[in-house]
Amino acid sequence: MYQLSNGEIARMNSAEGNMAITTPVTLQVVSNIQPFGNQAAGGPTRYRCMVSDSELTAIAVLPSHLASLIEEAKISRYTVIKITKGNVSKKARPGEAPMAFIIILEAEVLGTLEEKIGAPQKAPTGATSAPAQQQQQQQQPVQPPQQQNQPSFAQHQPSQQQQAYANTFMNRVEDTKPSFSAGAQAPVHRGAAPPVHPIRDLNPYHNKWTIRARVTQKSPIKTWNKPSSQGRLFSVNLLDESGEIRATTFTQQVDALYPLFEVGKVYYISNAQVKMARQQFSNVNNQYELTFDGNTSIEQCVDAVDMPQEHFDFIPLASLAKFEKGNVVDVLCVVQQADGVSEITAKSTERKMVKRDLVLVDRSGFQVRATLWGQEAQAFDGHNEPVVAFKGIRVGDFGGRSLSLPSLGTITVNPDIPEAHALRGWYDNEGRGAQFQSFGGEAGGGAPSQARFEAQLKTMAQVRDENLGLSDPVYFNLKGTIVFVRNTALAYPSCPSAECNKKVIEDNSGRWACEKCARSYDTPDYRYIFSVSVSDETGQNWLQCFDEVGRQLFGCTAREMVELQAADEPAYQQRLNEATFKEFQFRCRAKSDMFNETTRVRISIVSMRPVDYAAESKRLARLIESYA
Repeated sequence: MYQLSNGEIARMNSAEGNMAITTPVTLQVVSNIQPFGNQAAGGPTRYRCMVSDSELTAIAVLPSHLASLIEEAKISRYTVIKITKGNVSKKARPGEAPMAFIIILEAEVLGTLEEKIGAPQKAPTGATSAPAQQQQQQQQPVQPPQQQNQPSFAQHQPSQQQQAYANTFMNRVEDTKPSFSAGAQAPVHRGAAPPVHPIRDLNPYHNKWTIRARVTQKSPIKTWNKPSSQGRLFSVNLLDESGEIRATTFTQQVDALYPLFEVGKVYYISNAQVKMARQQFSNVNNQYELTFDGNTSIEQCVDAVDMPQEHFDFIPLASLAKFEKGNVVDVLCVVQQADGVSEITAKSTERKMVKRDLVLVDRSGFQVRATLWGQEAQAFDGHNEPVVAFKGIRVGDFGGRSLSLPSLGTITVNPDIPEAHALRGWYDNEGRGAQFQSFGGEAGGGAPSQARFEAQLKTMAQVRDENLGLSDPVYFNLKGTIVFVRNTALAYPSCPSAECNKKVIEDNSGRWACEKCARSYDTPDYRYIFSVSVSDETGQNWLQCFDEVGRQLFGCTAREMVELQAADEPAYQQRLNEATFKEFQFRCRAKSDMFNETTRVRISIVSMRPVDYAAESKRLARLIESYA
């Protein structure tokens, strides 16, 4: 005979607010187990039932990661289970006392009996008991019970800055509230507030921290199915006074954690992994992101008075030249022109997509074309030249510079914030008749304009001090002089096939074999790969060169250089000497890689061109004037 945890459900019912199950609790399933949720529409498979401690009963939910225990008949009516991890929330109907609602996260099956243990009764549904009433009255000044389901920040008088964002932020809260039962909530933190760590200081090298952050955005659960893997995920954006970060939960923890987060509420979060951010999936400006796992602790904070509600980091349109394709930015603009909705077919998937193009302008004197997609494109109203705030809009290079709103980005029309009111006044008084500069003439893979080159120009000292490329690949420009060519090996034998270019190896028969093409050739082709030392007035760095750069630098193919070295060493050395002490403008890419278990940054030359000394003289003159 199994011993149930007598009195445990009564303790849950009388407990103050929500709670977490951290010590084992033994209960018995005393009803048939029923699936619930929207499985027909592809939602997760979850089950609910009544459980008993031999005295009282309560509703319990088993999320999808425990569904196999039910489907394999390991858990059925009269099964005794030991709950080792879970959450207890309160659910109440009007005029009734709150009742325990148990979400089982981890459980051990002890056995199945022929009948139920004891004579459990349903918890009383009348008026709240005297001790519970006393507890509620003590809590009344902090959080009135009738407001428990409201976001905690709504219970306090917001500051003037918070009030400015209130309308747009609360609209998004209403649009993104989860559809889960009200009982599925994170446990409320009790006791003294723990020391909190600012989001901006999170990094992979510090794992003992707790952050206090507001959920500003929550994605739906997404599913992927690839030949190599399959699974599900969801993400939330977290905001505190110091910054914003994206957090993602993957397959095994999705069902357990998704109901715990509600947009607008504040949480204490600890024991999550800090990783380098994948910017293509993010709409926040942070080099790191969080990953939640089974050890992550999440508790609701109900006394966060001064937590910000929303954060924008607006940039002027003129500065878009400083950002690479794929970066996400926040912009505040006036919609000068809004095209109608159109439909296109994606080349890769042949899927039809709806879009709407906008022309945006701002006080920096630039205009840029932006594209809305899907529902945002259909719902947008561009009449009367509205002011719009974009958060997490992605930078493109079509027509020099363009913008595109991804699914994770947001758009707010005529936001009630001081910056928007100022922009509206400027446009009505001056901007409507102004002439705006565009980013035209830079589409495709050609050389960047002088203005864009200067916007992304770095010195060797800046490359070193800013650790460019250490976290994510970064493109930038340099102006410097080649002072040395590392000539230990200028080229490698490559596959003659135009589609391959892989390195080939000479076999015992004197032929050159390509593993990728599974073919052998009489003679190989050659392609440049070498390094040059480049210096400017602030320092020196080694830059890696490939075939096109080598052809431009030496004025001949790699094969010709290899043949020249074999036939005439002095002429070969003379060709190397002619390539040094020449000044160029370089387009570079910095990217980190692992070498001997050490991370290092490798800088490669994407393209180069001779210095335009007339344009360079004007740039230096403007620089001198800026210090005058």
